Amino acid sequence: MKKIITLTATCLVAIAAVAHEKADIEVSYTASQPSLMSGKVEKSNQYILIANASESKFYSPMTEYLDSLESTPEGQAKYKEMSRNAFMSGNQDKMPRRDGRYYVMKSANGNGMTTYDVNGLEKYVMVEPMPELDWQITETTKEILGYECQKAVATFHGREWTVWFTPAIPIMNGPWKLGGLPGLILEANEPSGLYSFTATGIQAASREILPVYSADAYEPIDRKEFLKLKRKMADNPISSMNAQLSGLGISIKSAGNAMQHKPREEADFIETDY
Repeated sequence: MKKIITLTATCLVAIAAVAHEKADIEVSYTASQPSLMSGKVEKSNQYILIANASESKFYSPMTEYLDSLESTPEGQAKYKEMSRNAFMSGNQDKMPRRDGRYYVMKSANGNGMTTYDVNGLEKYVMVEPMPELDWQITETTKEILGYECQKAVATFHGREWTVWFTPAIPIMNGPWKLGGLPGLILEANEPSGLYSFTATGIQAASREILPVYSADAYEPIDRKEFLKLKRKMADNPISSMNAQLSGLGISIKSAGNAMQHKPREEADFIETDY
């Protein structure tokens, strides 16, 4: 069995010494999620996890790139030029679009877990303690990307998650908010089949775990309150968007319920405990 990355105890000590600065591993994941309008999985996003023994960042590279552009006047000009060129050429596929909107930063050094997310036009940040999941580790194994992985099951924020982790990479982390196992999580899914994370590549890395661009533009909020706001947006999109646009003197008018989303019983967010 191939071993792309092996972390020894000596290496982990060295990693911990620079945990606040460098990541030593990069994992690519495909993240599937449902459309709340159809209640079916219709798209997936590409995320990466950069991590070391104590800190990590889970994010969409495309989203971070566009956020980086919008963080400076020069970048904003480039963003507008890219959009204009795509529009003028009639090639909508070249229009710059974010691929997944949230960032999850984890720190085992006392900083907990910080999630950056959006609801319509508004940006929010949520700070929580590091999750302590009650994992039930089984003897079942399978191979993912050349690594022997063990199966584990736990309930987290309203959903039951089945994950596959590899002790060969002794980093207690994984996609999104999942982690806390004696090895890196390479695959995760829940019974409805609406949400899943699948590792598509692993490589060694030596790069800084940078903060989120324009982090001060995100308003602090409680996690459950944020989910309630998102659900309100899903259930009443026009009125919610008009409330956000009111300060700009803009309003949206729509006939019927063309934008109505499925009820919670048919399609809900990845966290359902709100």
